Parts: sequence; structure tokens; C-alpha cells
Amino acid sequence: MDWKPFWKVIEDAYRPDPIDHFEALKERLGALKWFEIIEFQARFDEAVSSANLIDLWGAACLINGGCSDDGFRDFRVWLVGRGRRAYEHALRDPDSLTDILDGDPVDGFGLDAAALRVYEEKTGMSDFYTRLDRAEVDSPPPPPEGADWDFEDESEMRKRFPKLCHLYLIPERDE
Repeated sequence: MDWKPFWKVIEDAYRPDPIDHFEALKERLGALKWFEIIEFQARFDEAVSSANLIDLWGAACLINGGCSDDGFRDFRVWLVGRGRRAYEHALRDPDSLTDILDGDPVDGFGLDAAALRVYEEKTGMSDFYTRLDRAEVDSPPPPPEGADWDFEDESEMRKRFPKLCHLYLIPERDE
């Protein structure tokens, strides 16, 4: 599946409510042929992997009040689910996420499992990961790209993400 139809599926399925979003994505994937569902998942995994950036992890920590390895993957799943424009802007500038956030934490709500569910319902088979050519349980992800920095350093957070800090941190007091 090329990127253009991949993003069309993602964007057509977007709903503000995470449960509705998951169900809409499953419905949209249900219209595809079984091999297109596999191709969709391969693109989804590629997009999640490409978002493995240290600054994006820092933003995820700020937005969700902390972020483990699994939490960061879930954050990237959420980001892919928000569509191409938000995804590409966030990869270039994580502070741009303020355009789509309201100060609440975010959750990918299993969007990365929608294709698996639809494939199994459509085919009755349990060979999704074999066809995808990856193990069901992946090995630990590679470290994020970029120079490491301290996510708990509030002044560094404010320097890197001034708009996100305005949403997610108590404003600095004038002294």
C-alpha cells in the first residue's frame, strides 16, 4: 500500500473519541482485501517506527505526565492515528502538537491492533504476523534518534516545547 491510500484510511477513520476511532478504523479496514490489510499494517508499523525520535519522546513525557518505552510506543500509535498533517508536523516540531491538543493526556487505544482484528475476522486465520513477516512480540525497540536529554529538567522542557509547556505545566511565576 502506498502512503497516500494509507493516510486516507487513517484520516477517514479519525474520531475524537478513542473507542469510536478504533471502531471506525476497523470498519474502514474491513472494506479492504486481506492482503491490503497486511500492507496497511506494514505502513502503520513503518510510521510508528519513523516517529522514534528523542524530542518526540520528551513531548510525550510532558503530555502524558511521564512515558515508559511502551507508553512512548502507544503515544506514537496515537500520533499516526491523528493523520498525516499532525504526524509530519510533530516529527519536525513536537511543539506543533498544541494545534491538536487541549491539555489532556493521549492514548493510542490499540489502533495498532485494528488491522489484526479485521484480518482475523475476515479470513478466520491466525497467521497475521507471519504474513506481516514479523514476530508477534517484537524485541525491544531501538533507542530513539537524537541527542539524549533530561526529560525531568523543567527549564529544558520549557526551552524545547514552550507551547506544550503552556498547556501541560503550571506557568512560571514572574519573580
